Amino acid sequence: MLFTHKIDDELSLTLMQPAIAEQLFAIISTEQDYLNKWLSWPANQTSVKIAKGDYRDMLLGFADQKSLVCAIIYKGELCGVCGFNKINPSLKTALIGYWLSEKFQGKGVITRTVQYFIRHAFEDMALDKVEIAHAVGNIPSQKIIENVGFIKEGVVKNAENVHGKIVDHVIYGIMKSDWRHPIV
Repeated sequence: MLFTHKIDDELSLTLMQPAIAEQLFAIISTEQDYLNKWLSWPANQTSVKIAKGDYRDMLLGFADQKSLVCAIIYKGELCGVCGFNKINPSLKTALIGYWLSEKFQGKGVITRTVQYFIRHAFEDMALDKVEIAHAVGNIPSQKIIENVGFIKEGVVKNAENVHGKIVDHVIYGIMKSDWRHPIV
C-alpha cells in the first residue's frame, strides 16, 4: 500500500488506490442493498475496473490537493472509506464523507476516524472549517456527526437522487475556533 497512517491500536488509514480495488469492490458488491439505502454511488461501482478508475481519480485528487480519501483498516481488515471528498484551499474548508461495512458498525470506527480527520484538518492542514452532510432520516450518521461536535447549519432540499428517491441533506459544520480536541 502506498501510504498507511495509524489512528490507534485498532484503526489505520491507507490512501485510496487501485491496488485495494478488489477488496473494497467485494465489500460494496456484498453490501449493495445496505449501502444503497443512503448512498447513490454504490450502484455505479459495477466492476473492479470501474473501481480502479475511481480510486485512481482519488489519488489524482490527493496529488492536486483537492481531496484526501482513505480506506479504513480495522484490526487489519479493510472495512470502509472516509476522507475529504473536496478541499477548498481558498475558503480553507473541507467536505468529509464516509461509508462503513455493516459488519463493522457499533465499534466506534467512524467516530474515531472522523475525529482524526477533523484534527488533521485543523492541526496539519490549517483549515478553518470542516463540513459534512447526510440524508434526512439517516439517524446513525446524524448521531455520529453530532457526537463529534458538528453543528447543524441547515437543510438543502432536493440534494440528491438516491435510486429514484429525491432526498434532502442536513448540512453540518465545525469551525476550528469551536473545535474541542477529543480525547481518543
